[in-house]
Amino acid sequence: MQALTRILQFLAAPLVRAASALAVAGHRPSDFAIAAFAVSAGLIGLVCSYWAAWAHARLANYRLAARQDRARSDGAIRFRDALLAGGRETVAVLGTDTKDNPPCVGGNGLLQAGMSGPDAARLAGALDGLLKNGTQFDLRVRTAAATAIAMRGGTIGRRAVVFLRELGSVDLDLDYRAVLDALPAPVWLRGQDLALRWGNRAFLAATGSAQLQDALALGATIERSECELAAAARDGADIADARRYAQIGDRRRSLSLSFTRVAGAGIAGVAIDVTDAAQAEAKLQLDLDAYADMLDRLPVAIAVFGKDQRLASYNRAYARMWNFSDDWLATHPTKSDVLDCLREAHALPEQRDFAAWKRDRLQLFENRAAPVEEFRHLADGRSVRVVAQPHLLGGVFFLFEDVSERLRLEASFKMLTQVQKATLDTVEDGIAIFAPDGRLVLHNKAFARLWRLGEDELSGQPHLTKVANLSQARVGHDGIWSIVAAGVTSDEPERCAEWGKAARADGRIISVSMSRLPNGATVVTFADLTDIKRFRSEQAETAHVAA
Repeated sequence: MQALTRILQFLAAPLVRAASALAVAGHRPSDFAIAAFAVSAGLIGLVCSYWAAWAHARLANYRLAARQDRARSDGAIRFRDALLAGGRETVAVLGTDTKDNPPCVGGNGLLQAGMSGPDAARLAGALDGLLKNGTQFDLRVRTAAATAIAMRGGTIGRRAVVFLRELGSVDLDLDYRAVLDALPAPVWLRGQDLALRWGNRAFLAATGSAQLQDALALGATIERSECELAAAARDGADIADARRYAQIGDRRRSLSLSFTRVAGAGIAGVAIDVTDAAQAEAKLQLDLDAYADMLDRLPVAIAVFGKDQRLASYNRAYARMWNFSDDWLATHPTKSDVLDCLREAHALPEQRDFAAWKRDRLQLFENRAAPVEEFRHLADGRSVRVVAQPHLLGGVFFLFEDVSERLRLEASFKMLTQVQKATLDTVEDGIAIFAPDGRLVLHNKAFARLWRLGEDELSGQPHLTKVANLSQARVGHDGIWSIVAAGVTSDEPERCAEWGKAARADGRIISVSMSRLPNGATVVTFADLTDIKRFRSEQAETAHVAA
């Protein structure tokens, strides 16, 4: 207004000066009045024009500011709707005057879908309590399309707001508490303060509670340290597991306890009866201990290597055979380390290419084929039989047997057999030794010549029946081998000597004598009396002629 006054003063100044000039020039007063009126009218018109222009400009500014405010409000509303639409939950705002309700993103549609389902009565009661008393609720309701909606209601400011989330096709006909009650394992729930909140029937039976209210009042626990495990799960452990013993009914049971945090609910616990498994484990451990004790008593060295080629177990004979310390074996060395240690101790046969020999032995862990057997002749004079057997649980089972003494005995026995055979070969009569099972264990060359048998036919300890069949095929059938068979199977083979002289099928006279050796074998001696009998017959005829 001050600026407008200054402008009017500036515009009126020339008119005042003109009126003053007319008065000084001697004009009449009427002329002065007319001039003043004209000046006043001009001033009034000028002021009104200026005022109208100013008012129009100010109204335009008001309209521009209103449009800007409306645009900002529309942007904020669109951002709010986009923010709600981008979340997992939609929102519905309730009230008596729906025109005052702000817009919501899909909430009304889900709310109407819930009201059309089988849980409409329960939902209507919850909504009524929210609208009248501000009572909060958290529900899962079914729709007519067999889908589920999670709803939680509360008050924000003076508005009743429902947050809704579609769960999809979920069978809510199941009563999960009934399902948990049907389980034979105790299941229970504790709050953040570790106070008991709920337990199934198995939990009530295990704690000796008749009703859930009794268990809640007494703060029942299935085992004394159970709350400590629940606290561990509450304070950070995702899952707290432990095995405990508890008296359930009239029996002491072994229970596997497990606790898990449940978001917004507390700590859920479950107890699995593992009594049978614990007894089986104890029996298995006892069997393993007995097995290990039995292996320690065996004179044969045994070592078991796992799939990772590390020593899993061994017996005392293994440590004694190779002079291994128990401390070193307790580190579970690999098979490669064991071979290197044996090579340093000169307890392996000398090899031209030890690296290739070692790789070939380590291939046993990859090729799970049939057992592999080899003999190692060591520099100290020992001979060791090594058997590598694939293990059922993976790895390789090794057996080491010192066969030095056995090889020496076998060599001595073989030498003794050769000496005996050489001695029997000097005897002119045919001699055959049959074992108690009827197998030919030793014979001389005279026996083979007498019965026209080859050494290849008599090798391999053939049975008496086979020898008799071969002999009869060469010289014909007679009763000699029947006498031999009777003597070998008889308790007193010497008594068969009374039938010991018989004519063979080819006409030769054979004398058979038998005797029993201390080891149960039977010695059969075949003497060819044909030439002697012929010589005696000739002498008798000569004497008769001379007489």
